[in-house]
Amino acid sequence: MHHPLVLISLLQKFAANRRANVAIIFSLCMLTVMLLIGATIDYSRALTLRTKMNVAADSAALAAVSQSINGNLAAPDKSQVTGFFNAFSADTPGVTFPTIDVNSTTTATSISTTVSYTANIPTTFMQIAGLKNISVHGSATAAANKPKYVDFYLLLDNSPSMGLGATAADITKLQNLTPDNCAFACHMHTFDEKGRITGNSTTDYYTIAKTGGVQTRIDVLRTATKNLTDSAMAATQMPNQFRMGIYTFSDVVQVVSSPLTNLNAGSPNVKTLADNIDLAFAYYNQRDTQTSFETALQTLNGIMPTPGDGTTSTAPSSFLFIVTDGVQDQPVGSASGSGNVADMLSPGNTGGAVADIRPNLRSNAAGNVSSTRRISVLPTSYCDAIKRRNIRIAVLYTPYEPVPSNDFYNQWVAPISTQIPVKLQACASPGFYFQITPTQGINEAMQAMFQAALSQTRLTK
Repeated sequence: MHHPLVLISLLQKFAANRRANVAIIFSLCMLTVMLLIGATIDYSRALTLRTKMNVAADSAALAAVSQSINGNLAAPDKSQVTGFFNAFSADTPGVTFPTIDVNSTTTATSISTTVSYTANIPTTFMQIAGLKNISVHGSATAAANKPKYVDFYLLLDNSPSMGLGATAADITKLQNLTPDNCAFACHMHTFDEKGRITGNSTTDYYTIAKTGGVQTRIDVLRTATKNLTDSAMAATQMPNQFRMGIYTFSDVVQVVSSPLTNLNAGSPNVKTLADNIDLAFAYYNQRDTQTSFETALQTLNGIMPTPGDGTTSTAPSSFLFIVTDGVQDQPVGSASGSGNVADMLSPGNTGGAVADIRPNLRSNAAGNVSSTRRISVLPTSYCDAIKRRNIRIAVLYTPYEPVPSNDFYNQWVAPISTQIPVKLQACASPGFYFQITPTQGINEAMQAMFQAALSQTRLTK
């Protein structure tokens, strides 16, 4: 192919030649060259406009499918889709569209829409040769699945370690308020043989934290759960699309809210019931074994029904959200199978609003602290049993804070600390392990868990 400068030089020599017929031949060649240049310009413009119209077709198809999904998979109206296309292609002046076709296919759970067009693009230079328009064609297809019905089960660790200050400033504040510089706002009442509080003083560390304005992790978890109900409600596309149930666990499992479609309104609703999320009692005159993953996961596996595919409200898919610091302090042997004495504020009245208390399950595991106590990481076999039922698991790790000045921590917790996140990640379904950092708190991580779950259950494009 000749370089343009070489071609111009040849043309100049050709034009300067005065021999017979050369001028006539040159004139004819110049006309051909001009037509070729003009055709190149016209086709270049046509390709540019065709690219814009392809984008318009993409946008129109996506808009049609999006609206149909919101309308519960109704086939889009052709005139409406044509309006979308015309609006998206408004910056293609002079172009006429003799044909715009819309074809949609719907099933009980999905929709596919194809937008096809044939457009005429007026020419400029090629009109000399009698070609007034260039015809171009294009199409775009968008597909989406119907939004899914999902049940969310929130399994929240409310063991005494969640009484840790929510921030470094809160930890320091509580240490300054307690006589032994304790960073944990645990309940430390005394009880009689019937489980009734006998020493509800104002000097226990839980009360000190409350009256001293210390925000603990359980406070943040309570707020985050309430905020999650608002996010779920805002994301709802169909009536009763989401149900949410809340369960807390220490060595026992308590039902804060059974699965409800009333997320943040009506009575009862999940958001209001979430106010009952609080620390489990820590008794200084009873055993400290108050985190049993075996009890929690086996109990929830028994509560959650067989999930469906999410296509109908009677066959929802299921997600289990677990929020924990990952350390199991479990009663074993003769201490297992009964749980602590039920918290009784007065005879016959359980502490907190939840009466459904499921005791820790019988465990014959050997203790690594004593014959009745075992410090360990999460046993993933219980997670695997849940995942085999097609229930996905999202895990939020709220890291166990090191306490290097504590001999018990150094002897029993520190040696397993590197395995804690490993086991929690193995428990989670792929892509659903989250860990909070100094810049990402519980609330933000809970929202991220929900958004990730939502993107898995709402398949678009």
